[in-house]
Formats: sequence, C-alpha cells, structure tokens
Amino acid sequence: MMLNFFRLLGLITGYPFQFVFFKRRTFYEDKKNTHLFRGGKLIISNHFSIVDYILEAFIVFPRRLNPITAEFAYENKFFNWGMKYFGCIKADRITRSMKFMDQAAEVIKKGQLVLIFPEARNTPDGNIHEFKHSYLVIAHRAKAPIIPMVTDGEYGIKKRASVIIGKEIDVSRFFDPDKRTPSREELEKANDYVFGKVLELREELERRKNSKKELQNDNN
Repeated sequence: MMLNFFRLLGLITGYPFQFVFFKRRTFYEDKKNTHLFRGGKLIISNHFSIVDYILEAFIVFPRRLNPITAEFAYENKFFNWGMKYFGCIKADRITRSMKFMDQAAEVIKKGQLVLIFPEARNTPDGNIHEFKHSYLVIAHRAKAPIIPMVTDGEYGIKKRASVIIGKEIDVSRFFDPDKRTPSREELEKANDYVFGKVLELREELERRKNSKKELQNDNN
C-alpha cells in the first residue's frame, strides 16, 4: 500500500510536466477501444529509451504499469530502490534466468498491467527491430491478450510525441493450451503475426500524423 502511495504521488507530481515535455497526441486504431486497459493485460511497445515507459505510464494512469526492465538498471542503488515503487520486474540477461516470465504472468493474472519491450534493447534509429519471443510466453502463461503500442519517440520540450494504441491481439490460437511453453514453431508463427501487426500500426501512426499536419496547414 505504501509503495503504491509513493508511485501515485510521483505520477501526480509529474503529471503537469508531462503535458509540457510530451505534448502527447494519442491515437487509437479503433476509437471504440478506449477501454483497453481494464483488467490484466500485456502491453508491448517499440523502444527508443526509458522515456517510453514514462510516456506509457501516463497513458494508463492512474493504473500501475509494471515494466520488465533489464538487469543493468538495478546496478545503481538509487534506481534499485526506486524500482520497487513502479512495480518493475527484473529480466536478467546475464544469468539468462527465465523467472521474469512467470513473475510477469502472475502480475497479469492479478488483474494488473505489464509492459515489455520485445526488441529487448533501445532502438533509437526509429526502426522496429526483431522481437524476442519471451512476451509470447508471458501472454500464453497469463492467458491474457496483448495490447500493442507504437510511439514515434519525439520527446522533448520543442517536440511533440505521438503514440497509437492497437486493438487487442489474442495469440492463444497459435498455442497448445495444455503446454506450459509453446514450441519454437508456434512461437515463430505467433511472433510473425504480432510483428506484422506492429509494423502496420506504425504505418497507421504516420498516416494519422500526416493527416493532422495537412488539416492544420489547410486551417492556416
């Protein structure tokens, strides 16, 4: 309870600032799906920097967004302490421990939101790179839908960030429900499908941004 209090306090304090820093435009693939963040869900996103998490935490506010974070973030004692307040789930790439997948699935089963960056690294070049398969295992074990988000990474006082939120993706049809871990073939098929959806979502984000610019130019 105390940890959640401090998390909310931090977000409330930073809420006015995020309007200045992001000036966020939020699009929905389907405008009828603004209820997407109810219940336990797995959110996937492309990954420019840690700022992606901050942006997306404000999108789902006041709900808590539990991010899966790499082991290096825990090396600093201050950040290690702060991770508790934001419900971070540690993914240790050095030991290659798979424990984080079960931890994330349990959090989702409790009705919470988990965020993972399937690229598993920062990709500031603006491209969306190949996805690792762990997010699919989490969704399968949690029996939860996936919500894709795509951001353009335009962060800063003089910029304006845009993000698009896609429709729920149900990957259960790709997997044998009786198996705890899907086969490599199942994972590859599901990943190809989800990755394709995310690429389509990025194209849709660019289309909508351009439409906004054209409308603004017409009004000037």
